[in-house]
Amino acid sequence: MGFIISILKKIIKLILYLGIFIGIIVLIPNLPPYTKFSSIEFAPAQARTGPLAPNEALNKAQHLFVDKVLGPEAFQVANGELYTSLSSGEIVKLSPGGHVTYVTKLGQPCAGLTQEHICGRPLGFVIDTQKNEMYVADAYHGIWKVNLKTDKKQLLVSPRVEINGRLPRLFNAVALAKNGDLYWTDSTSDFSLKDGAMSMLTDPTGRLFYYNAAKNESKVLLDNLWFSNGLVLSPDNQFVVVSETCKLRLVKYYVDGPKKGKSEVFADGLPGSPDNVRVLPDGSGVLVALYTVYDEEHPLLMRSLSQTPVLRKFFARLLHLIELPFLYMNSVYPHFFFDDVAYHIGHFKSVSGLLPPLTGLLQIDWNGNIIASYFNTDRSLGHISDAVVFNNKLYTGAPGLQNFIGVLPAPPQLQKAFASTKAQPKTPDVAKEAPKAQTQPPKPAPKAQEKPKVEKEVPRVVKPINQEAKPTQPPKSVETPTTTPKPVTAKPTPAPAHASKTTQPPKQTDKQAQKQSETTTKQRETKPTTAKPVEVKSTTPKPQVKPTAPPKPADKPSGKPVAKQADSAKSGSAKVPHEKVVPKQIPIEEEIPSDTAQPNKETLKVIKKGVPTEIPNPHL
Repeated sequence: MGFIISILKKIIKLILYLGIFIGIIVLIPNLPPYTKFSSIEFAPAQARTGPLAPNEALNKAQHLFVDKVLGPEAFQVANGELYTSLSSGEIVKLSPGGHVTYVTKLGQPCAGLTQEHICGRPLGFVIDTQKNEMYVADAYHGIWKVNLKTDKKQLLVSPRVEINGRLPRLFNAVALAKNGDLYWTDSTSDFSLKDGAMSMLTDPTGRLFYYNAAKNESKVLLDNLWFSNGLVLSPDNQFVVVSETCKLRLVKYYVDGPKKGKSEVFADGLPGSPDNVRVLPDGSGVLVALYTVYDEEHPLLMRSLSQTPVLRKFFARLLHLIELPFLYMNSVYPHFFFDDVAYHIGHFKSVSGLLPPLTGLLQIDWNGNIIASYFNTDRSLGHISDAVVFNNKLYTGAPGLQNFIGVLPAPPQLQKAFASTKAQPKTPDVAKEAPKAQTQPPKPAPKAQEKPKVEKEVPRVVKPINQEAKPTQPPKSVETPTTTPKPVTAKPTPAPAHASKTTQPPKQTDKQAQKQSETTTKQRETKPTTAKPVEVKSTTPKPQVKPTAPPKPADKPSGKPVAKQADSAKSGSAKVPHEKVVPKQIPIEEEIPSDTAQPNKETLKVIKKGVPTEIPNPHL
């Protein structure tokens, strides 16, 4: 009996000590965090039957892009490409081949995740495909507009400007209206993302905002939301649906119509904490990501503590008291250890182990009715912050330390809902390929008509004539001087033959060009002088000198070779316009050795003047 009594006494002492310790922390005034703690009631959970019946639809998920991404928070599909936001501060594109392409970054270079307030942490974003612009909600740096072509960034909502007397501390999500205005959420006015876990213990301070692009100002639509998170705008722009993560519900706010300015609960008693929300492409409703799912075996801590404000106040102050010494030491003696400890104490990563190991998705119609649910129970997906169907596969992401993207075959019901997205990436591809197919035929068409084979055979011989070939004037010159070759025909007989043949070469070149080119190439290789006079006379007067060119080569050989050479000259002039590029004649390569030779000559002069030819080695 004495042993049992001694154990009971020790237990009573521990309880008394804990009570005193809790009382000191709770009752002492002016201890951080400086916020309110009150009792919060939850709606009863919906029955786990029918659409909410337990299932394993998201089990056996594959892990893609392992160690290539970190903390993929949200997804967007634009122009047939998949985008995601990362914990490292970047927004990237993901390709099916496993490549990750950088898109943009709002923060500055930093040492690591512990300095994410410097790096930036993009959470929600939306892409305007018509203007090729992206709107990003960075948890630390505010709401930004990014031009995807030039990467120019414009700050729309600053984290340093108060709105209704309070600074936005945690920018979370953004939605784009048809007129270019924005709706965005601030999860809490008391804590930044580094201390976001403490917002789960305090009273709600989240807000929903409307940003007027014309006036460049934001207006509060809803206040006192318990960690306002993802949001979507209805297709008819009548209302906004916002997820209230810690309250386990969705809220609707009317932005137009007869109920404008009023709010109501859209869906309550959800089986988990809602995170990001996206509109289903078929217009049937929304897809809600449940970051964590609870049941009887895995209760949710914030739901259990919602009606005990004293305990919530104790835990919040205790975390702050533990964090304060490390913050002070890091400010006096900056060190990565102090920074790392202070970062993890209040971050969501520190409480991830206390959350139930279940996650899932909900498919809800526009009336707030749950149509289907999809759960993961084998822990192949730790959490789900957002999900999207892309190429008939379901892509899931989660913030924190998740270094992969979960992929699995999309459930049939989700495939139907995302069926319209299949046509969207294909239509722009066809539209892009169609003009290519139209622009390509006109290029080979002139080549096929004007001796494509001869161009391959005689590019080497025609190189010196390329200066004449750049302009496409030879056919024009033949049209204007039709009267000039007639007086020339009196002296040499081949000259009028050329004038008449100028209109016929596209027909005869296919048969005769090969034979003539072979003979002309041999003659030009043996007698390069015949090509030189043709160059000199063709460059000075292009339209009129061509008929005068044949009499000069006619002095050396007989009349027959003159005709052949003239034919080859004209055939070459017809071919030359296609061979426009002559980079080898530019004297760039000749200047390079002359440039390198100059310093060598200078060094020789210096050596001759005052420096000995042989420098003595002191070590010998």
